[in-house]
Amino acid sequence: MSTGKICNCAVVLSLVLVAGGVSACTPTSTYRPGPPDGWVAEGTRWWKPGVDTSKAFRNLESLSTMRVKNAEIVYSTSISLARQKDLALRQLSRAVKVSLMPVFRNHPEVVDSLFERHAVPRLMEANLSTAPDRLVDKYKKETYRILARHFREPRAVVKLGEDVPIAYPDSLREAGVGGRVPLQIYVDKEGLPVAIALLESAHHVLDDIAMKAATQARWQPAYLLVVGKSEPIESWVRLTIPF
Repeated sequence: MSTGKICNCAVVLSLVLVAGGVSACTPTSTYRPGPPDGWVAEGTRWWKPGVDTSKAFRNLESLSTMRVKNAEIVYSTSISLARQKDLALRQLSRAVKVSLMPVFRNHPEVVDSLFERHAVPRLMEANLSTAPDRLVDKYKKETYRILARHFREPRAVVKLGEDVPIAYPDSLREAGVGGRVPLQIYVDKEGLPVAIALLESAHHVLDDIAMKAATQARWQPAYLLVVGKSEPIESWVRLTIPF
């Protein structure tokens, strides 16, 4: 998702950084750290009341932490040729999953179930004489098309940095303070952000600005296509806001 331009001026998001010696363009507003009204905060996590935080803040860093099938690398030694081929195909399956990590992060259980059901049979027929990188690239594209017939990723309809301008405090810019703020957002069936986790800090003020902006983002929700019908489902989105 494109984050668009970052605004220099202040009327943006009503954020003027006065606290802690940080100031921005508009002298009449007051910077208030923390989430907006209607949100709960604990450390680097913000959420709406009633959200299942054990689910919302799940670890989506890797296939293993997502607990998808065939997440671990498999090694083979001193086994039959048939078994070696089977393991090689499993390695190919895993490599394709890694290449599609952003899609898996949208909803690991749903995407992995579709992958195992619709993509694995095709992968098990792969010609292993093809160069590995070309093979993975081929099946990445093919598998994405297969998944898209059954699952639609969440799509931004209100974009940060474009529809929602993002303030960049002049004092921090002039001091050379910047960076990238990666976030993980749990999106409900209505396409609304209901939980936001900071994945890596750039600066406490920039982190706060990025998370506040994320509360205003909106998505067309993820959809699972079942028997010709589209069913909205909750999902996760990762995005990075640069300063």
